Amino acid sequence: MLRGAKRVCVVAVGAALIPAVAWADPDYFSGQTECGSDGSGPGCQVGAESGERNPGDAGRSGGDPSAGGNPGGGEAAAEAEPACEEVGAGAQECEAGFDQAGLSGDEPAVDPVEVANNARDSLVLPGPGMATSPGADAPVLVRVPVWLWVDDESWRSESAEAEVPGGSVSVTATPTVADWSMGDGSTVSCEGPGVPFTAGRDDPAAESPECGHTYTRASAGEPQGAYRVGVEVTWEVTWESSEGDGGELEPLVTSASEDLDVVESHGLVEDAG
Repeated sequence: MLRGAKRVCVVAVGAALIPAVAWADPDYFSGQTECGSDGSGPGCQVGAESGERNPGDAGRSGGDPSAGGNPGGGEAAAEAEPACEEVGAGAQECEAGFDQAGLSGDEPAVDPVEVANNARDSLVLPGPGMATSPGADAPVLVRVPVWLWVDDESWRSESAEAEVPGGSVSVTATPTVADWSMGDGSTVSCEGPGVPFTAGRDDPAAESPECGHTYTRASAGEPQGAYRVGVEVTWEVTWESSEGDGGELEPLVTSASEDLDVVESHGLVEDAG
């Protein structure tokens, strides 16, 4: 009865809050943020370096001042590069070798909000595990209620934390709304994942108590002879630092789709004969 289609969308998690540390007139400062998946799960890497001379200048183009590098003086950007590992379902922990807040003065070179936003942009969220009943493996009858839901594996909070000497920033994404496009011009917005249909417990003729749709015409006239059903899940994203700061970031959206063949009941009988 059930079929799911998943699509992984790259979106963000993990960051670093950097304390102010006194350095003796460093000539360079560099760092990088890179989060993603290497096939074994989502992850981030964090690193930065500072000193009198860039140790990578000799073997890397761009290290020489005349080549457009940033050795000494001027404006420098400190960017986190967390190294994360999965510590449980929906959770990552990041270790960061990052203990420099700025090149000079008392103001930190990294704004925790900016770091959190950069992390948000790299978070790997699961694509919606969409499911319907009746499912996509058999024709759906006109005027028979269709139950819609997203499975538990893809409907759970995803969070990560990056730790550095002096503090940390955590980012959490939580799914809240599932917006379904039914292919016949109808849309269904559901607060929450919806309720799975359970054979033997639920009445096939009954509407879903939370999220569903009933087709009023067959899909025979569609280009592929089926309705393209899609779901977009909106994730609320929040951040929090070990200093007690925090807030909301722009939401993220993941999506998936599948085809549903919708037929009139008499058409199903004719095909069977």
